[in-house]
Amino acid sequence: MAEQRKMLVVQAHNLGDAVISTALIETIACGHPAAQIDVLTRPEISQIFSSNPSVNCVFTGRFPMGSVHDFGLEEMLAFPGLIGRLRHRGYTDVVNLAGDFREEFLGRLVSQQHNWSPEWSSNHPCSKVIRRSAIRLANRPVFIPANKPNIYDAASIVGTAVSGATDQKPALYTPTKKRIVWNPIENVIGIHPMASQPWRKWELEKWRSLARHLVSREMDVHVFGAPSEGEELHRYFDPLDSSRIRIVTGNLSDCFVAMSRLRVLLCHDSFASHVAYALGVPTILLNGANDAAAWAPPRAVVFAAGPGLTCYPCFNRPTCFGSSHEYACIRHIEIDSVIEAVWIALKGTSNDQDPFPILRQPTEKPPSLSSL
Repeated sequence: MAEQRKMLVVQAHNLGDAVISTALIETIACGHPAAQIDVLTRPEISQIFSSNPSVNCVFTGRFPMGSVHDFGLEEMLAFPGLIGRLRHRGYTDVVNLAGDFREEFLGRLVSQQHNWSPEWSSNHPCSKVIRRSAIRLANRPVFIPANKPNIYDAASIVGTAVSGATDQKPALYTPTKKRIVWNPIENVIGIHPMASQPWRKWELEKWRSLARHLVSREMDVHVFGAPSEGEELHRYFDPLDSSRIRIVTGNLSDCFVAMSRLRVLLCHDSFASHVAYALGVPTILLNGANDAAAWAPPRAVVFAAGPGLTCYPCFNRPTCFGSSHEYACIRHIEIDSVIEAVWIALKGTSNDQDPFPILRQPTEKPPSLSSL
């Protein structure tokens, strides 16, 4: 009898990366339905995986990678114990979607059998944001060519290499392990105006002007953010029509369900865009410093003022601080162009009968938001 595959998926980066990696899990589960699939991730991300019916067990820890710098002395001392528990489980395969030497080294510590990792071509955009090792630490590298620039391409290629199955889309689930899918039964536009880095953030005043415009057109607007961002979001958006504005800052599962009910979501190159893609929600993405070809979800409508700038893309290492074009890649995106895209998206998400008259694109050109 063939040995049961015991697989560990390592996702030590951020929320958006975690959502993308659910595509990897779905593909592996499709190809190896009897496999035991465990996940190693950060505590704040664990719910994304623990709700997945294909995941057997979720282990959490702190890691010296990702944009969250929380790997101090205490975490360093706890790390060997975590590795020891994982080694004891006898994994046949360890898989990561980063291709960074730190994930590969972690995989080697956990298991000496199959250590799967992307091998980015030298000119691939994802190779610009990882740390390479002079020695290949993964013994099952999966080559990702430059003509497959998107991270979802990589998830597809790695997932198929590991499992032999046709690639699957990312998926999110409720705590009762029911898959969450797009179900736009409410006449609502969603916006996710926050970003952890200023070079990825459209100004809040523009988001407020956009929300004011949508409310003036009798649209409801749900404003999404983390619990820690709630106070700032209330300060900016509460002065608008309270009957049409809702601030959504609950737990991850509640936010996923609320997002699944949107007609369309507007957001930055962020976690929210990947959640929307996993759910099937039409998305308008405002892209800043990163290469949209690499990280924008498939089928997202992308706005980017960066192409044409000599410093674009800077891969989160901006050189424009203090200059006359500081963060121009995101700040020069025009509000009127965004609102026009909203009306086009809304028209595309209604059916032939147009049961919601408000979803019809106005016969006249919408007024400039600067006039509101």
